[in-house]
Amino acid sequence: MQLNFKLDQFEGPLDLLLALIIKHKMNILDIEIITIINQYLDIINTAQAQNLDVASDFIDMAARLVYLKSVYLLPKDEEGEKLKAELQGQLIEYSQAKLAAENLRKMFIGDSIFVRGAQEIKEDLTYDIIHPVSDLIKAYEVLDDKSIRRAPPKQEKFEPIVAAPIVSVQAKIFTVLKTLMKKRISSLQSAFDKTKGKSDAIATFMAILELIRAHRISIDDDENMVLSKQHRR
Repeated sequence: MQLNFKLDQFEGPLDLLLALIIKHKMNILDIEIITIINQYLDIINTAQAQNLDVASDFIDMAARLVYLKSVYLLPKDEEGEKLKAELQGQLIEYSQAKLAAENLRKMFIGDSIFVRGAQEIKEDLTYDIIHPVSDLIKAYEVLDDKSIRRAPPKQEKFEPIVAAPIVSVQAKIFTVLKTLMKKRISSLQSAFDKTKGKSDAIATFMAILELIRAHRISIDDDENMVLSKQHRR
């Protein structure tokens, strides 16, 4: 007999086994266990061959039935009879649970009589909460603070940077050497006495470093700055 079943029609492996028993009009207490096992395995193998999604509980039951079949075929094996009785007990409990669920479903008719469909709710978007004046002031201050932080920087803040004079380090090297030769400066500190602004001071410092690197001047521990011997007049 060719049996066609879809696994998604059953709630689990016991449901499928019970359907096979009913299909063959068997008594659960006197089922032909080998026939039921073979047909169950045929259904699982067919589903897998067709690349259908087979739930893990169906596959677990298939493995259990394969073991039951191998044990049951042994002559006078007590374990096979024990496993068969255990499976029959599970099938009896499951069939009774299904029957009880069907009876309860017939008794409960309230879902089809008293329950109406969902209705749309009209939303009232009117904002009617009254806030203290202090809360409104705090909210405004927070918003005002955020607007200040998010505002782009003003041009006036960049003017001191953009408008700063560009001082050439090379020009400062010449100036440092000239003033040192004329003895207008004699120490590291005096080299910065007449600098104007940060750009001038930085250029002077870079010029002194460059002259030291080139061994044209030297500075002792007391910060006295002198020309190297080969550059003295």
